[in-house]
Order: sequence, then C-alpha cells, then structure tokens
Amino acid sequence: MLPESITNAQLVDSLRLHFGFPDFRTGQAEAIQNLLDGRHTLVVMPTGAGKSLIYQLGALQLPGLTLVISPLIALMKDQVDSLERCRIPATFINSAIPANEQSRRLRALSIGQYRIVYVAPERLRSVSFGEALGHQKVSLLAVDEAHCISEWGHDFRPDYLYIAAWRAKLGNPLTIALTATATPQVQDDILRLLGLPAACKMVTGFNRPNLTFSVRYFTLLPRKLEALRKLIANPKEGATIVYTGTRNDAEQVAEFLRRVLRVDAEHYHAGLESEARANIQEDFMSGNLRVVAATNAFGLGIDRADVRQVIHYSLPGSLEAYYQEAGRAGRDGLPASATLLYAPQDRALQEWFIETSFTSVNELRALYEALDVPDGEESWVTAENLSRLSSLPEVKVRVGLDQLERGGALKRLGSAGVRMLLRRGAWDGEAIQAVSNKAREHKRHKETQLGRMIAYAEANTCRRQILLAHFGDRGQADAPQCCDNCRPKQASPGTGSDVSKLSEHQKVALIILDCVHRLKTRVGRRKLAQILKGSRASDMRKFHYDQNPYYGRLASFSQKEINGLLEQLIRQGYFKVVGGKYPVICLTPRGESDLRAKAAVPLQLAHPISAEAAARQKAEREAGGTIGFTACLFEQGLEPTEIARQRGLAISTIYGHLARLIAGGRISVDAVICADARQQIEAAIERAGPTDFLAPIKALLPEEIDWGMIRCVVEAQKYERSNGEL
Repeated sequence: MLPESITNAQLVDSLRLHFGFPDFRTGQAEAIQNLLDGRHTLVVMPTGAGKSLIYQLGALQLPGLTLVISPLIALMKDQVDSLERCRIPATFINSAIPANEQSRRLRALSIGQYRIVYVAPERLRSVSFGEALGHQKVSLLAVDEAHCISEWGHDFRPDYLYIAAWRAKLGNPLTIALTATATPQVQDDILRLLGLPAACKMVTGFNRPNLTFSVRYFTLLPRKLEALRKLIANPKEGATIVYTGTRNDAEQVAEFLRRVLRVDAEHYHAGLESEARANIQEDFMSGNLRVVAATNAFGLGIDRADVRQVIHYSLPGSLEAYYQEAGRAGRDGLPASATLLYAPQDRALQEWFIETSFTSVNELRALYEALDVPDGEESWVTAENLSRLSSLPEVKVRVGLDQLERGGALKRLGSAGVRMLLRRGAWDGEAIQAVSNKAREHKRHKETQLGRMIAYAEANTCRRQILLAHFGDRGQADAPQCCDNCRPKQASPGTGSDVSKLSEHQKVALIILDCVHRLKTRVGRRKLAQILKGSRASDMRKFHYDQNPYYGRLASFSQKEINGLLEQLIRQGYFKVVGGKYPVICLTPRGESDLRAKAAVPLQLAHPISAEAAARQKAEREAGGTIGFTACLFEQGLEPTEIARQRGLAISTIYGHLARLIAGGRISVDAVICADARQQIEAAIERAGPTDFLAPIKALLPEEIDWGMIRCVVEAQKYERSNGEL
C-alpha cells in the first residue's frame, strides 16, 4: 500500500527532520512525489545534484524495505555511514565484510531491522541473500549508477543485466533508476533493460555552472609534468584528483608530486591491495590527503565536497566518462575546474583499450578449450592461468569469460580472491558468433565515443556546449567562467591595432600565427619551421609552401630556434597540436583572437632582430625571395664577394643563387665568370667527359676556381643547349 498523498510542505519537513537540509534541490521533490504516486522513474541529474537523497527520503515515506543496487563498495559504506548518523536503520552487504558479519546482517534483514539495504548487483545471485530477502516486502528498488546496465554507456557492467529478471521475482516493485551521465540513447536503454518502458523521465539538465572546462596542449611528457607543477601550486586550496590512463602513470605522477613538488600525494588503482585502497580513499574523504593520482578505479562514491580541480593527465575514452570524472570537482557548488592535458598521441592508449575489448570467435574458442574440463563440470581457475593456456592477454581473458557466459558456454559460480569457480557448458557456435558480432558492434561504438572525446579535446568552440549537446541538453550553456575557448571572447582585446607600432621583436609571434592562418593545409611543427626558415627542401615547391607570404620570414633564426618559438606559443595557449599518427599545428581561439587584434604576444627570442636585419628581410621579400634579392644586388653592380659580405652568407651560397639565375636565363654567365676562368672550366668539362658530378671537373682545375664558379658554367652550358634545341 502506498501512503496517502503527502504535500510538498510535509516532504520539506521530513527533509529537515531527517537530513537537516533547509530545502530541496532542483528535481528532488518532483522525483520523490513520482514515487509516492506509484510511478516508476528514471532520474538523470548532474553529479553532486543529490540523487541519493531521492530514494533515501522516499524510503522513509514508504512502508517496507528499500533495496539499493550500487556498483561500488566504498559508495555503499559512505551512504550507510551517513544514514546511520541521521538515525536511519541501514546496512550494506558485500564481499568486503567477513562471512560471520554477512550472516549477522542477513539475519537482521530477514527480521526487518533495516529500512534501506545496499547491495552490489552480483549479490542478486546469492541464495542466502535471496532467502533473507524473501521474508521482507520490497517497497522500492533503487538502481544507482543505472547507466552501468547499458552496453552503449561508458561503464557497462554485465551483472546489471540480471536486475530485470530478479526484479520480476520480487513482484516488480516500484523502481527508480538514477544516473548522472546518460545520453538519450542510454536513457532509453536503461528503461528497456529494466523492463520499465512507461517510466517517467526526470532529466534536470547536465550543466554544472560552477565548473570551468579547459584543455591544455602538449607534445612532450615533461611539459605535462610542468603543467601539473603550476596547477597544484597552492597547497591550501581544496583537493585535487589527477586521473591517469594507466596504473604506471598514476604511480609516476604521484611520485613526481611527492618528490619534486613536495606535495602529500598518493596513487590509487585496482592493482593495490583492498586495504591500501580503502585507507587512501578514507584519508582523501576525511581531508587528511589533498591530492590523489588515480586511474578510473578511483570513481563512484568519491563525493568530497571541496575538490577544487580534476585534472585528466590522459585522454578518457568517452565524453560520458570524462564528464562523470570531471563532475567530482566542485560538489560544494563553489568554483572548480576540470582540465584535460592533451597530447595527440594520447589516443593510442584508448585505441589499445578498445582493441583489447573485442575477442574474435577463434579467441573465444581458445579460451573455452583452455578450461579443459568436461561439459557440465566445475573448475577453479585464475585469469593468469587462462592467459597462459590460451595465449591471450589477461584483459582479453576477462572480456572473453564474460562473452562466453553470455553465449552459454560457461557459467561463473563464484570467486575467492583471484580464483574463479566456473562451470563449462556446451559450445554453441551460433550463439558464440552472435556474441562476437555484438562485441564487434560494441567496439565500433567505442570508437565513435573516442572520436567524440577527441573532437572535444581539439575543438575551438565552447566546450560546455559540446558536453551539454552530447547528453541531449538543449538548455543554455551559462556559467560565470565557461571554458578556455570562450575566455578569449569574454576578454577580447581591441581589434585593428597598428602593426607599424610594434617592434620587430613583437612582430615575430604575429608572423608565426599568421603563417599558420594562411596555410591552405595543416602542417606539423617541423614543416612549419621549414616554411618560416625558408627551407630549400623539394616539398616546399611541390606543395607551394614557398608561396606563403611568410616563407623565409624567420630566415635569421635556425630551425631549432624556430621550433623553440613554436613550443613557447603552444605552452602559452596560442597553438595546439592535434591529430593522431601525424600531428599538425593549428590556432587556438586565443591565437585567433590575438591575431585579429594584432596584439603584442611575448616571446623569448634566441637573439634580437636588428633594424638592419629586418630591412634586409623586407628587401628579400620584395625581391621575391633570397635568390631574387641576390639578383637585385648583382644587377646593381655588386660582385659575388660583396653580395656575400653584405648579406652575411657564404660565397658558395651566392654562387649557388647565381647558378640558378643563369639556368633560368635571367643573367649571363659572362657577367659572373671572367673569360679566362670560363675557358679553363669549359676545357676541364670537355676533358672530364659526360658526368653528373662536379668533382671530376674540379680535380682538373686550379684551387682558386670555386665550386660555385664551376656550377655557373655548367648551368650556362645546359641553358645554351636547351635554347639551341628550341
């Protein structure tokens, strides 16, 4: 029997009495009223919006037991501790507590001592739990982190698929499903898989206006560590979570924070002993530990209110995963930041994760045969042994076991530490093929998810709007401090600045920015440095890079020095490096904004640019490039040695320019080489015979005749023969 209608005022009184909150947050009262009206409900609220309170307060208004299915032990403990402080009888039952304590709690459950009980979804398979629960009436079933039921979500957990069948055995009690990160597709999937197609949807929006989103771009690992140094500079400001993609990265980042920055930091990942993980989490939640470097194992149940920043050291696999992890910042409603440290090569790790999540039929067969027991018999095994016997990595073994179970080829009966009790079933080729096909479809979905995550990381548009649109939230992306891409627009400098007022030093950054802006195709850092240097590499002409108005504009710098300037602009947020295997460089919104404004961008130059050098470069540009400038000086009557001295170039370089001018018919060889020297060179050419090399010719000539002089005569002969044929 459902309670008689309860007014909103009565609900507020109950809220204040039991939980001490003055009023409801957005959507909480409406969701509770849905339950009191007997309507199954899906609640989608941002992280930190108070989803748990909905079923907790709802439980107090309903008769009987509220059963909460939750995926993480730490979350259960924190919730139960909080409820006990509010004098609400609650408990959790999971494998982390001793067997005798489990038995005690099951007995207490069977005689109705609890109003709220938390269990993990795998507990639904326990016979003893089912027997204890059979003595009680379940008035409300709450499925927390409900996105875990969907294969199209970011945190799929196969045990969630058994909830619907188990719910039917309970008599289909009133059900509420809750999540913070479900796209419209996943929302529909949750209701379908729970058997609740007509349930009410309560989607309050995904915007977290107190969070500021930003992406910082890097090309080298040390730069990421340097960014961490700046981000975790003030030990007095709240807590920080640094998410990494691997266990090794978590350990290395924590070590860097401890040893280099002298910050009290710990690493956290699934490879640690359960006691160590529990101690680290408890220290973090209690405020004794300020910084944790962790994999995504440090996840559900982390609701410390004063987390001021979440830093992603590695690229997550999906926007759902990113937003859920980023949402652990600022749960107290105060300003907080979510920063992604992005390097193009980061995607390789996620691509590897995706590849190992798929097992072919042949791999499943190898794993099945590695069980090596007759059909219907049971066996205790470990993932390590199965990996050795099947020649599959452990990560594929774990995925493969799940797929074999879904195909009916085995059944998992329980576990003890690293050991698993399995019963082998019959091999059904069609069923296994169907499972493999589904896994392949899932793999393609993950690739799409990764593509959207990369698009977010590389975007120049509003990051908050990208996130909200991904979750189907059409509301305004309003926030006091939105994101790094919006920041330049909010504080844009005046446009139309007079470039003539800038010094040559100040113009360097604008030259580089505008060079990238004018390129028709994106290029990498090395190619950009070549363009700015005025490289003579063959692809400069082939791809028309030499037509860029800034080709050779930084010729007075070495290519290494230009690379240093590019690195400065990347670190200052004017450029970003994007792409995968072949990363390219492009402007950020800040770079675009300052280029439009002709702003003075600070750069540390390896050496100053003198007015004389700037004038010489301008003359070169006006002459059509370095060779054209040599031609102008030569036509003014300067000798090759004088040109070399004036331009600060080697005499061989000037002769190389003149040889190309002769080959093009712009100047005569007689204007460059005196008659006597030309006769000697031509004679040596005749004696050396046909050759594509100058060395045999040089060997026949006196020392004072330069290689460049020989090249000029050779080019003259080629030009004359060519004209003769015409």
